[in-house]
Amino acid sequence: MYWPEDILSVLCTVIPANDEKSQKRRHAIARYLNVACALCWRDISTKIRLRFPNVQSFVDAGLLSKKEFDVLEKIQDECESVRWLTPLHWVQQLIRKEEEENKPTASLLNQFVGELRIFRQSLRRLYSYDWVCVPLVYTQVAALATYSFFFFTLFGRQALLPDIESGREIDLKVPIFTIVQFLFFVGWFKVGQDLMRPFGLDDDDIELNYILDRNIATSFAIVNRLQSMDLPELEDDVFWKDGRDGSIPTLPHTPFSRQLSEHPPKLHAYVSIDGSAYDSESSRSCCPNSLKNKKHLNW
Repeated sequence: MYWPEDILSVLCTVIPANDEKSQKRRHAIARYLNVACALCWRDISTKIRLRFPNVQSFVDAGLLSKKEFDVLEKIQDECESVRWLTPLHWVQQLIRKEEEENKPTASLLNQFVGELRIFRQSLRRLYSYDWVCVPLVYTQVAALATYSFFFFTLFGRQALLPDIESGREIDLKVPIFTIVQFLFFVGWFKVGQDLMRPFGLDDDDIELNYILDRNIATSFAIVNRLQSMDLPELEDDVFWKDGRDGSIPTLPHTPFSRQLSEHPPKLHAYVSIDGSAYDSESSRSCCPNSLKNKKHLNW
């Protein structure tokens, strides 16, 4: 699942101007990316389908205009499998217009196109996971095998009267171990059934509604708010003042964090060797000490 921060951060370098046309283009691209996600997710998620039962609900929510809705409906009649791709194609057309008018840096433009390709692949991968699911016969066989095993276990693990009378077996009124085994097996089976449908209505399923709201808020904040803000003036901070003298200050601790024990990474293959002479006996003698005094790893 792709997050929009990466591609929109690159977009702000491709379209950095803050005139009205540039702002509208950035805003439209951010909206089209989220529309593509919503169109894809409503096909695989029950929660998103309940929130957007039809494409007209995108117009009511403000994600699509009436003209854009008409284009999507026309494309749906001609080819059903490209409707969710249409907003991404609109993004390409807007970037093409920006290239013809303002000539952005070629490397940044190539990076944006690469991010757009990754974005499209992530949505297509979700479709693939939803289409190619676990075959129904596998779940039926697993259910039949699990419940049949415990049905026959219910009779097969009962102690026989001759064995009980002779003292070779103990008659447990409550089959404790069978009950524990049943809880583990059936519990794993139920977990496997829940994992087959990660975009369903269960409490532990992926909250695509929250992710969609979060992505929309983050997208518009990046292209509208952050890009239009003035860069704060550079000031001399503590690290700049003290770092130029050769001493880099450390970050302070609170009384609570100071009580925590730190475990910095160490070079486990590092062995301290004293002197120029080195043989197998000295290596064996220095190994126990080296395990205690490992050299810290410097990144």
